[in-house]
Amino acid sequence: MTWLLKRLAIKPLCRWQKRLLVSLIIALLVSLSVGVVFIFAPHWIWPKTGDHLNMLSADIENGEYVFHLSGCAACHSTAAKKDAPLAGGKRIRTPFGIITSTNITPDDEFGIGGWSRAEFADAVRQGISPQGVHYYPAFPYTSYIKMSDQDVVDIQSYIDQRIAPISEPNKSKVLPFPLNIRAGIGTWKLLYNQPAYVSDVSTYTEIEQRGAYLVEALGHCGECHTPRDTLGGLLRDQWMAGVPQGAFNPAPSLLNTRDAMGDWTDEEWLVFLQTGKLPNGEYTGGEMSHVIKEITSHLVRSDAEAMVAYFRTLNGEENR
Repeated sequence: MTWLLKRLAIKPLCRWQKRLLVSLIIALLVSLSVGVVFIFAPHWIWPKTGDHLNMLSADIENGEYVFHLSGCAACHSTAAKKDAPLAGGKRIRTPFGIITSTNITPDDEFGIGGWSRAEFADAVRQGISPQGVHYYPAFPYTSYIKMSDQDVVDIQSYIDQRIAPISEPNKSKVLPFPLNIRAGIGTWKLLYNQPAYVSDVSTYTEIEQRGAYLVEALGHCGECHTPRDTLGGLLRDQWMAGVPQGAFNPAPSLLNTRDAMGDWTDEEWLVFLQTGKLPNGEYTGGEMSHVIKEITSHLVRSDAEAMVAYFRTLNGEENR
């Protein structure tokens, strides 16, 4: 070793330098080990839902209501298979490729039959399968992470007891390399899967807080109406500012500003959420028509009013 150091014109390390070098190597190896576990075995690292959900009594009727408000059928059903609701197969376009929705019927082989409450909760809120595999964030767990324990339990109970199991195999995902490797999603989640509300709900009235839950968590409106960065994460400082024409999946701003929704009356908002009718007499189309049909048309009056109250709080002129 001394001969090699002389040949390389490197002086032998003193004692403290050797200790520092060894410490750095150990730290690097530990970091690499943790990183490997974090990427390839997320179920060992990410906090798992405990058994406390088993203490809750399921409300099937609320489960059906929350099921609609969360838009489950909009993504996990296809018009071509009306006799197979929630059997998956819908092709979802993303900036990174096409994702195909999965079977979420209570089928034991291809669906979610037999999942425990904790496994279902981890899938919905953390985006991790019972096998410890990351789901792609086309599944909006970045919004569902705010979903309450009771609503999670109620949705699963509704699916288990009211939806027929369908033995429909899941289609393979179509994403280019290296995006077809799910391991990196764990790092992505550290940046973007945040349980905190975008809005400062501590200053909200009770009805505004309910609206925040309906919009930011269940309805996941921000997933379409908020711009994204190059990694596909929501730009929370431009919350609900809209996605301009020409960008992927353009959507209007929902801010309560002059150039957005600020001139809509409360009644116009309520009519739109119920029917999709715009103030000018026309009707919304595209993906929003599915949102009206599968989500907002199921709102009870008080929850529709809560959503409108929340939209009224979005006054950020700087985000126009």
